[in-house]
Amino acid sequence: MSTKTDPRVIRTRAMFEEALLGLMEEKDYKKISVREIAERSTLNRATFYLHYYDKDELLEQMLDEALQYLRNSVQVKEIEFKYVSDNPHPIFIRLFTKMIEQKRFYTVMLVQEKVPYFTESVREIIETLVERGTQYMIEDKIEFNVPADMSIAYITSAYLGVIIWWLKNDMPYTPAYMAKQLTRLSTVGPWVENPYL
Repeated sequence: MSTKTDPRVIRTRAMFEEALLGLMEEKDYKKISVREIAERSTLNRATFYLHYYDKDELLEQMLDEALQYLRNSVQVKEIEFKYVSDNPHPIFIRLFTKMIEQKRFYTVMLVQEKVPYFTESVREIIETLVERGTQYMIEDKIEFNVPADMSIAYITSAYLGVIIWWLKNDMPYTPAYMAKQLTRLSTVGPWVENPYL
């Protein structure tokens, strides 16, 4: 028996997701009704309830799918991990590329912060990435001047801040450029020559 989802179901769900996202751009999520979602999607409430119990289930499915895709895209592969400041890390390229593909979604969720749970989940994904990278460095006998857990917290917050800045400013740089800058910031800092040496 096939487990493929009917293309009509996929299209219908996409229409409801797009409708909810559009409404979230305009107003607080708590003030959005199923009736409004149905009207915006040009479908009806009966069709909505064939697919979702309520608007919370629709939102939860949207967020879960986005987070799972993001987790998969930033999986650390040992072969990819190199300490080269001038080469953009492939993981960062995948991360920024994914956000370009779903620009509207990430702008609503991260810049407008419509769902704090989503922002915190993205932070946790970044933190896991940073922890894995730190572990590789520790295994390679690279010494830290600050406690590793402090370094992880600092880098995680910095990455998330840069990502939100990039989205807020309408993605002014390419994924490759952004990946290169994050790699540089993570390895040698923002200076041409370190003024503190």
